[in-house]
Amino acid sequence: MSRFAEAPFFVGRQDTVAAVGEALFSPGSVGAVLVGEAGVGKTAVMQQVLSAQAESLYILRIRGSRGSRHQAFRPVNFLLSELEADVGEHPVTVLQAVSELLNRQARGRRVVLAVDNVEYLDPSSAALIGQLVLSETAFVLLTAQDFAAADPLFAALWRDGSLKRFDLVPFTPPEVGAFLEAELEGPVSAEAVQLLHCMSGGNARFLQACTRELRGRRIVQHGNSWVLLPGGTPVPAEIAEAAQALLEELPAGQQEVAHVIALAGRLPLGAAQGITTSTDVDSLQSAGILAVRHGKQEYVEFANPVIAAGTVESLSAQRSGELYRRWVEDAAQAQLLDPERHAAWLLKCHRPVPAALALAAARAANHAGRYWDAATFAELGDAHRSSAAAAAERIHALTFEGRFQDAANAVLLATPLLGEAATADAVELLLADAFLRSCLGLAGLEEPLADAEARLEADAGLAGEEKARLRADVVIARAKLASLQGEFAQCRDLVLSLRHSSPLLTRDQGIRSDVLLCEAWAMMESQLEALQLADSIADRLEESYGSDRTSEIAYLRLAAVYSATGCWESGARKLRLSAEDCGAMHHGSAVQLALGLARGRYGTPEDALVLLAPAFDQLRVADPHRMLPLAAASIAFCHTMTQNIKAAIPFLVHAEPAPGVPWVVRRMVAQLQLLSLGLREAKPDAAQQLQALGRSDRQRGASLFELSAFTSSVRLGNTAALAELSDVAARVQGPFARLCEMFAKGVSTRDAEVLLQAMELAAAGGDQNFGRDAARSALNAARATGNKSTVREVQQRARRVLANVDAGGPTSQLDALTPREGEIAQLAVGGYTNREIAEVMCVSVRTIEGHLYQIYSKLHVSSRLQLAELLPAPL
Repeated sequence: MSRFAEAPFFVGRQDTVAAVGEALFSPGSVGAVLVGEAGVGKTAVMQQVLSAQAESLYILRIRGSRGSRHQAFRPVNFLLSELEADVGEHPVTVLQAVSELLNRQARGRRVVLAVDNVEYLDPSSAALIGQLVLSETAFVLLTAQDFAAADPLFAALWRDGSLKRFDLVPFTPPEVGAFLEAELEGPVSAEAVQLLHCMSGGNARFLQACTRELRGRRIVQHGNSWVLLPGGTPVPAEIAEAAQALLEELPAGQQEVAHVIALAGRLPLGAAQGITTSTDVDSLQSAGILAVRHGKQEYVEFANPVIAAGTVESLSAQRSGELYRRWVEDAAQAQLLDPERHAAWLLKCHRPVPAALALAAARAANHAGRYWDAATFAELGDAHRSSAAAAAERIHALTFEGRFQDAANAVLLATPLLGEAATADAVELLLADAFLRSCLGLAGLEEPLADAEARLEADAGLAGEEKARLRADVVIARAKLASLQGEFAQCRDLVLSLRHSSPLLTRDQGIRSDVLLCEAWAMMESQLEALQLADSIADRLEESYGSDRTSEIAYLRLAAVYSATGCWESGARKLRLSAEDCGAMHHGSAVQLALGLARGRYGTPEDALVLLAPAFDQLRVADPHRMLPLAAASIAFCHTMTQNIKAAIPFLVHAEPAPGVPWVVRRMVAQLQLLSLGLREAKPDAAQQLQALGRSDRQRGASLFELSAFTSSVRLGNTAALAELSDVAARVQGPFARLCEMFAKGVSTRDAEVLLQAMELAAAGGDQNFGRDAARSALNAARATGNKSTVREVQQRARRVLANVDAGGPTSQLDALTPREGEIAQLAVGGYTNREIAEVMCVSVRTIEGHLYQIYSKLHVSSRLQLAELLPAPL
């Protein structure tokens, strides 16, 4: 009987499983070895591989362990115990007896020795297993954390190519997402995936432990998805135990170094070597526990931040206090520490945190996007009640986390502090107040901005460089508020004035201002300049400039610029947001929403809903960018595209924008609602309202939205908007404008050839829905000529271009038709009469009339023209 246990819950790594399975059966192969850190999933892969072939294999499970590596034959004792008593102890006789035993028990099946922790096998067991392999009695499937420490026999088999090696790395964020969806049995928000990937490092065992720790506490089911609630981040006991086990066998000096660096986060190399000796640091580095990072200054940190967090968790308050007194009490040493880690260290050993350190920790946490921690640091010692700077950081943290009412209360609490506040602190607090008022849709935005400017002008003692930085912050704040209100010309002018007056911006200021300018240029009539600037910003984001908040907003707005201008494919690659790139999982639900919108436009509604549904559920918990109405309208539109009106209805109530929702969000919601109306058999009304929406955009100067509205109006059949569409398409730059211009020309002249060119241009840009609309218009234009050969030519060209495109949308209605009805429907819209269809189908005209009656009834249409509108492409 096999000693192999049933395979446990398993997700992912299917390519690895297939490759390992192939290695077990390939000619000339003796098996495979899986190498990776503890908990990465080696054993799970092994069990998955073997369970798939369990009927054709005789499997024996062998496990090496630290405690038995000096005890001869301990791991294989279960085999030796089944041998006859007279076998003796000579290796040759033992090998012969074991071989005969395995062949007898296997009964013709392939013998596989599944060996966990092969590096811990004692020499006798390793030799026996190696000889069984060399004698072709057995194959092996091995796991190892450190394959170099295994018996040299296995390394020799690997070097000669007969033992295949597979290095398992931790799960990527998409793999963590897939794991969580299977474990939790439902969609999981990007925020929850990010946190669990960070907490576990992608280690499968740690991931399970973290999921158990957070499930029902911070990760809860909300709607149909699992979402992340605000709160602190605990370290599961299993991670702390693993870290403790890793370090407990080290010499005391190495433990001391590891404990100090875990608490400090990182230290300059010289400071780390000064804790005990440089030899201890070198030994920890050689063991893979510490890593030396190179840059302007060499510094040392844990190679695995998860183990570092586990190490800190495993230390007692007393031990942490002893280490602090020994190594950090000195002021010079304290200056070397990261403020967040320094403050956390003091809290760990129950010491008070100085106000200046708490403020620095709050600023660092806000910069890194750890808003809950930032608010906690700002509240230490009630600093937010006495310090305008601490109050500003607390307001930022609460606002950026979407806790607007808490932030509003914080502003009320902090207002009395303005009287005695230093100018820099007061300006920061006033700008936080202005932005919060915008988020809440409150009046009086000018009041705090004017107050900030007045304080800057009145403070003659403020250093020139500091004053310039603060003035730039005020201008950027004004530009941001103008953008949120849809005043793109004002936003553009403010940023351009800043470029001329303050050439020395900080990196964060540079990205914030350039993103605003990029959006303003894109929305007006400078799309080519916007795209060039977008590429430049994307390059800087790759180098991790700016705060987490700045980065998230930049990705959000750049995704919108690339999509709206028709450059989505190249832009997504530039931002590492394309489908084949795992970079998208590093962003929150606001960016997931932007990606879902792009998928809805360039893909299918089903593709879009995969991203939109968990983003919507997460935004209902926390919506720092005020994008919930857009998520709801997008989901409702996708459901309407698939004719699932019942599923769309619950989202309509959430699609109504509340005060404080940005103008762009309100504008996009309005267009999505009209497009949904057009899909619900109210095309003329929706088309006219879209035309009115475009005129409103023109008055505002939002040319890109104007182009989109008029194009949608014409695509719904409103030829009265053609002149306005042609006008704006000629003024706007970029691929989407050229596509719209060509489409308008083809519709206005009823030129099937031009419309087919528009179809090809749309398909080349990945805009599937526009391509289908252009194909329908080309077919209608061809039918109008009365030339059936022209109709057939249009059909053939459309088939070549759109053959590989999933029709999506209205096509789902056609699923109700039988194959024969579908064929008749295609012939009917292709210009064939009932008699001609009857001749093609070799049936009577009366039969065709009966089929058409059934087709019209199923699709709720009453004419060939309406039927043609439902067909996604003239295929």
